[in-house]
Amino acid sequence: MGGCCISTPLVNDQPPPQQPQTQHVEPKNDEVKNEEVIKNDGFVNWPFTEFFLSDLTTATKNFSSDEIISENAEDSSNVVFKALLSENFGFVAVKRFKIKPWDHPDYFADDAKEVGELKHKRLVKLLGYCSDENEGFLVSEFMPNDTLAKRLFHQKDMDWSMRLRVAYHIAEALDYCNNAGFASYSNLSAYTVLFDKDGDACLSSFGLVKEVVDCDRRTKRNVTTESVTYRFGTILVNLLTGIQILPSQAPEMINGKDVTDLMDPNLNGNFSKEEAATVLALATECLQCEYRKSLITIELVATLKDLHTKTQIPSLETPEITKQQDEASSSSQQQQLGHCGTSQAQHEH
Repeated sequence: MGGCCISTPLVNDQPPPQQPQTQHVEPKNDEVKNEEVIKNDGFVNWPFTEFFLSDLTTATKNFSSDEIISENAEDSSNVVFKALLSENFGFVAVKRFKIKPWDHPDYFADDAKEVGELKHKRLVKLLGYCSDENEGFLVSEFMPNDTLAKRLFHQKDMDWSMRLRVAYHIAEALDYCNNAGFASYSNLSAYTVLFDKDGDACLSSFGLVKEVVDCDRRTKRNVTTESVTYRFGTILVNLLTGIQILPSQAPEMINGKDVTDLMDPNLNGNFSKEEAATVLALATECLQCEYRKSLITIELVATLKDLHTKTQIPSLETPEITKQQDEASSSSQQQQLGHCGTSQAQHEH
């Protein structure tokens, strides 16, 4: 396929009249941005790009339903497709907005470009965007090893040490985003936590490109299920219990409960009660957080890092597990709950 998505960012061809040059956005936190590395080496030098719709149409096989990787796509205003830009670069994820979620195209473009400047090993890299009349598109790296939701709620094989590692990695990503000036994240959940080729948990970047839509929430001072910290607390509850719940149900699920009564039975008792109690205390604190104070704190990250360090496991666990899971995938998928789907929600912002 031709067009800007392959040739323009990488060579010195004359760009189309409206094709923006790769823009450098001054980091909001120089130290944070300069010290971090991108996880996927295949796109490490990829400049942020305004894609042509024709290129994305080709890459997604005309937005074929066979390429959809987001859950409940028929009920969603936002659908994510697996796409092949070229054989040389491999797969990407393309998020298509059926309903335009911004007030003005320039707001969307500017917001997307700023997110594209973020570089962190725990954050999926945003590669570019496309705006076409009543639709918008975001393009990111493709994460090959499923979502936290699929592994935790359906495959149900995640051990305790891996759960601690996931909690630490996502807290690390959110802390980085906050320090870089992105304190808001749309619809943070187990579906926006993705596993890369090394089996490490990464945060989808799609949810960061929603600040224009979510501006009405920024003035709220009460506890809200849209708070980043509240949502992170819900993920901690997911990791403890192995149960998928609505964010609004999280406080009731843990209120007054002993940690041993909450723990996922699929762990078969293979967890540290002391560590689990610490995670429960963090979840409780997160679920009580006021919106304007909804920050993943240094102390929270440090606590999860300490827990993760005690139970550190090899980075390549997920690919090994994936091979086993692929052999049993057809039978395990039949046992999944219907509303959760088979999603890789790179997918849910």
